Amino acid sequence: MKNYLQLARHEGNSTLFDVVEMTIISSRWGVPLHLHAEGLRGTGKTTIMRAARDIFPRITRIKGCLYNCDPQKPHCPAHRDLSPEEIALLETEEIPMPFLEISHSAKIGTIVGSIDLARITDRTNPTAAILPGIIPQAHRGIIFVDEINRLADTSPELTDVLLDVMGTKPGRVQIEETGLPVVEIPVQVSVWAASNPDEEPGPLQEIRRQLADRFDLVIDMKRTDDPDAIASILKQASHVRSHEKGNPLDIQARNIRARRELEGIAKKHAGLDLPDFLRNYIARMYIKYDIESFRAIEAIQHAALLNCALRQRDTVLVSDVIKVLPLALRHRVDMETLTRIMNSSPGHSSSPAGTVSRQPVREDETLAVTPDPEPLDAGEKHPADSRSFVDRMLNSLGLKKEQDEISSAANSQTESPAATEASGKNTDLKRISEINLNELIRTDKNLNP
Repeated sequence: MKNYLQLARHEGNSTLFDVVEMTIISSRWGVPLHLHAEGLRGTGKTTIMRAARDIFPRITRIKGCLYNCDPQKPHCPAHRDLSPEEIALLETEEIPMPFLEISHSAKIGTIVGSIDLARITDRTNPTAAILPGIIPQAHRGIIFVDEINRLADTSPELTDVLLDVMGTKPGRVQIEETGLPVVEIPVQVSVWAASNPDEEPGPLQEIRRQLADRFDLVIDMKRTDDPDAIASILKQASHVRSHEKGNPLDIQARNIRARRELEGIAKKHAGLDLPDFLRNYIARMYIKYDIESFRAIEAIQHAALLNCALRQRDTVLVSDVIKVLPLALRHRVDMETLTRIMNSSPGHSSSPAGTVSRQPVREDETLAVTPDPEPLDAGEKHPADSRSFVDRMLNSLGLKKEQDEISSAANSQTESPAATEASGKNTDLKRISEINLNELIRTDKNLNP
């Protein structure tokens, strides 16, 4: 398995790296973040998510507890009724944050829990007890499901279990066995999933819409067109084939450094909150565009906080909200609505007036954490200035062509029937690069920070 920090990063997979690291921060905050990576086969979705275990932090649990009970908040049947004094007498231990996978052939008992046969067949002291399944054992960690669209199509019972786990935060599992009382256990677990929507049985939102809505963010993985990035991937493959794995001590040291960095970020920015004017904007967007799922705007708010924390900033910016909008909405609204929302967003730049921002290319050992944008003089030319943030975002979603057609029709000097129709239908679509946030704040008291 390739080490997480050695994986090649490019424009097609950088968002998944960011969201993986955001999930780790969110887990330290005690809030699960469910993510789903979609894309063509071979784009590295599963590789990135499995390799992320290299930088997982460690958790403290009551020693030997299969449910990973937090000594401060015990939840399992054996420890939840103990007093703080009794808990203090128990030993604790540190373990890596759990990462467990659900296979398509797994039985319900394996996933949820079943009778502990070892204890019930013990000749000296036979006891009817429950053996926790994969999900309860992943408490405070990650559950990974590959090809989740196939699972939703062929395993409705497992899908129903995931709906319960992801329906609330924390979720829950219910263990039912004949002759034993029903056991309901809270689970704080983030669900990661991957799928190829172009293959049978199709996109998850068309197979089990309820399950698709449970995912906070959906990442559209793309192949890279950068020859240097492709050459880097080939070089990695060559090193693996020739067993050139590098210095293990150096790799381990980098993993530890990355782990501590994420833990430090989570601790430092645990108190982040969204400014009122951004929260009001999200609320108004929810009503204006008739977004069906309230989970969508909850995901936007939480992901914006995480994106801000990942950049090690103390204040959530408009750009944090804009970046996560398509990730939280692309599986919940149609493409036309998403295009309209992105084109009417209240701003796209976090830089002061008269400047543009330059984000430095991050090295793999620095994760997604980058310093604050370096202001440039407005007159200084930079390749990134030629496209607005939304142009790049829509392009990554495959929507740039439609948006260009709308803009072209609206700005056309010739009054062709097609241009007139497009202009009439989309008069409310303003290019985000033409919108001035300060002007909006002055003219709309609901956006007043």
